[in-house]
Amino acid sequence: MTIKPQFDTHRYVGEVCRLKGQSIVECRLPGSEIGSILAVHAKAIPADCTCADGEVQYGGRVLLAVVYEDGDKKVCRAERGAEFFHKAEGGDVTPACFAKTVLSADNVTWRREGSGLYISVIVGADIAVYGGKQMEYLSGGENLICQNGALSVCKTVCVSGETEGEDEFDADYVGDILLHSETAVVNRVSANAGQVEIEGELALNICVLKSDDSVCSYERLAPFRMQIPSDEAFGSVSVGARVTVKSAHLTAGTDEEKGKSKIVLSYCLSADCFLYVHEELSAVSDAFSSGVEIGLKRTKGGGRYLTNITKCTERVNGIALLSPDMGEEFSLQAAVLPRAEITCKKGEHGMEAEGAVLAEVILCNAEGVHRSASLTLPFVFPIECGEDAEAEGLVCGLNLRRKKGGEIEAEGTLKLSIRSYASKEWEYVSECEEGEQLEEESAAFSVFMPMAGEDLWQVAKRLRCPPQELERSNPDLQFPLKSGERIYVYRQLK
Repeated sequence: MTIKPQFDTHRYVGEVCRLKGQSIVECRLPGSEIGSILAVHAKAIPADCTCADGEVQYGGRVLLAVVYEDGDKKVCRAERGAEFFHKAEGGDVTPACFAKTVLSADNVTWRREGSGLYISVIVGADIAVYGGKQMEYLSGGENLICQNGALSVCKTVCVSGETEGEDEFDADYVGDILLHSETAVVNRVSANAGQVEIEGELALNICVLKSDDSVCSYERLAPFRMQIPSDEAFGSVSVGARVTVKSAHLTAGTDEEKGKSKIVLSYCLSADCFLYVHEELSAVSDAFSSGVEIGLKRTKGGGRYLTNITKCTERVNGIALLSPDMGEEFSLQAAVLPRAEITCKKGEHGMEAEGAVLAEVILCNAEGVHRSASLTLPFVFPIECGEDAEAEGLVCGLNLRRKKGGEIEAEGTLKLSIRSYASKEWEYVSECEEGEQLEEESAAFSVFMPMAGEDLWQVAKRLRCPPQELERSNPDLQFPLKSGERIYVYRQLK
């Protein structure tokens, strides 16, 4: 007897690996006119991202907005940009893969060399690599007795899109816009009717120079909405989205008589959406032959999928650390570039959000000398999410006041979007090899004493008899079996 196994092929897209990259980008400014740096906003804009053999090649541009005080104690601004190119190594990456990259610009430092001022930025890259996968699974065959079952697999579908928007608001008279930062957070995302719908908020922080040469900051929350077509956006599909600010431009029109300004924000948002689709396949979970020994090889697969998105708003406050400590002779003027570093971790009483609110604080003394310091306000509070969770958020309403003794009390609102994930594993029969021939039974009628607790398939496999024939021969049997049962097997002898 010869077996002829039949295999089916299932192709899908899944996550191949996750990589991290890091590079240093440097810009030079003429340093002769710069007295002291007050704030630097560094933004990394991604450009090309290509998968090659064993690596992901990515690049982009770093934009720097620098606020400084010159030799005459005047607050000024400058802008610079520099391109960068880097790669992250990964043994599973091939040219057929594609990657989604999230860039960050951190650890901004500067130094003087001769007449120049060099600003260095560490650009970090979190890279998720996706690629086409396929599984060859046993679906049946000749001279095989098969047990079929549902094989549940999970695939990932990535779609991207952009949208442009505009927002305007009134403010006190603005002499000059020194710098601005924008952070987007997703509040809701859904997939239906062939498109992904995203709703969120864009937090804008502006540092301005007023007509009396004082520095202040404004905040603005602008809602946004995006719709991105997707052929997979139907049914019970879980979907997550990450939105970044690709570009933002500010203009300020002034009415000197009324002492008012109208600020207009024009922006472009870019979204990467990840749809996690569960598919059910009919596959052979186990098999045997009545005439030959067979060897089955099982292969495992798996993936990561989104289970839930939780929104969270938390008011954080406490004593903040200023570095360096400028002393009480310097008064607070503005808090700029507010942001949050957040980690989801398991604590003693459940999941917690731990991190810190960060900002740059501009100060001024009685002689009009400006200085800056970095603010850190640590926080930890309970959240509802799974153990594998990621959080992104924005800081709004950051208020500072100096207490007696010089301590800085800070208070602000965190708006978080927390994504919980779970891992899914599946196993399938990937190979079926024919072994030695089995001896044919010589008896036309046999009686077997099964073990208690065995089910129909276990008994059939042990007796090398199709389950349907066992049921016809033993119509009164009920599975799982009890101790003392008897099974009758009838054979047609040649």
